[in-house]
Amino acid sequence: MIEQETALPATAPAEEARWSWPPLFGLLEVQFGAAVGYLQTAVPYWLAKDGMPLAEIGVLSGTAFSPHAWKLLWVPLIDLGPWRRVWYGVSTLLTAGLILACAVFPDPAQHLGVFTLLLTALQAAATTAHAALNGLMATTSKPSDKGRTGGWQMAGNVGSTALMGALAIFLASRFSRQVARIVLSTLVLASGAGIFWITERHDPATVPTGPLFRAAVDRVKSIVVDLAKTAFSRDGLIMLILCLAPVICGALTNLFSAMAGAYQVPEHTVELVSGLGMGVTGAVGSLVGGWLSDRMNRKLAYALMGGATAMCAFAMAAGPMTTSTYIWGSLAYSLANGAGFAAFAGMVLEMVSEGAAVTTKYSLFVAASNFAISYTTALDGHASEFRGIGTRATIAADGLITLVGITIVALIFVLFLRKKPAAAAATA
Repeated sequence: MIEQETALPATAPAEEARWSWPPLFGLLEVQFGAAVGYLQTAVPYWLAKDGMPLAEIGVLSGTAFSPHAWKLLWVPLIDLGPWRRVWYGVSTLLTAGLILACAVFPDPAQHLGVFTLLLTALQAAATTAHAALNGLMATTSKPSDKGRTGGWQMAGNVGSTALMGALAIFLASRFSRQVARIVLSTLVLASGAGIFWITERHDPATVPTGPLFRAAVDRVKSIVVDLAKTAFSRDGLIMLILCLAPVICGALTNLFSAMAGAYQVPEHTVELVSGLGMGVTGAVGSLVGGWLSDRMNRKLAYALMGGATAMCAFAMAAGPMTTSTYIWGSLAYSLANGAGFAAFAGMVLEMVSEGAAVTTKYSLFVAASNFAISYTTALDGHASEFRGIGTRATIAADGLITLVGITIVALIFVLFLRKKPAAAAATA
């Protein structure tokens, strides 16, 4: 079990060989990046090019991304037994298959309901594999390599999300959208093969014994108790509020490609900015954000990175509607958002470092954050209709919504978190 991983015998030579290589988690995250990048970059760009209004694109994106918020309904099943590799493998196969299935609709606008359903199922499969990978990362990475492992996973997440989405646009422009989907599906399968190089680690002393039914009941009880203790604790409730607040949503990254027309951006430039540009800036931002969050209060770092993201949105909204504004605005926003994601990961990992339900607890807070991303994306899209302002209103609304979230964090910090050190000192 996860909570006992540091207690495993360190004397057996074979144990050392079972620790996972940190860069491997960056490779295994490609399936998640392909699914998210496809919906985040390629789909909005194609739909906008087909004439769909930005408001409708925002609703579709918000709906299709919702499984990232609701995955907590099924993720606890991953904690039931030593089958995280199986969960990852099956979900990755489904991810590849669902990307391929989208090729059935050459004109998605004519079958919007079914197309939205397919995209939603795609995100459900991808986020399930992602959750299983988080559990494997927690249980198979060397204790001294936790930070490096998380850094590689975040780099794989942010980098592949941008690169895979841009690759789909590039292939569609050179060949067809069907070819783009086939290539993405192939890359998902190829990267997922890395799961065979991970060996799950388990301490036999912590595995429930006895009849199968009784062992399963005991395991469920331990998961429920651990999850409840965390979720309903003072710190757990505060963390849930912080995750639900729209601080580090990065919702504009779901809509940037759909805004390209308003900025007169050539298709090739969209490919470069959304792919290589945002992939590199997002990864660099993640490294910087992780470094900063290890050297200050992680919740404060979370709020500061959110503030940087909001400032980038306001600056872009105030700039001229030119290709240059689109380029520097998208890249600056991606840099700040990558730093925010790293700060978020550090904040959550600090909270779920042990217990029987590590995967479930991590997913609880990530689901809350993804719910915030979904509703912020929808709100940003609807803001384009405000007094006919259009794209500027969408970008400015994202900054305003982020400032609301930061205000919530600031109030919590002043009212609750600053009192905690004094209380601890009094108790000592």
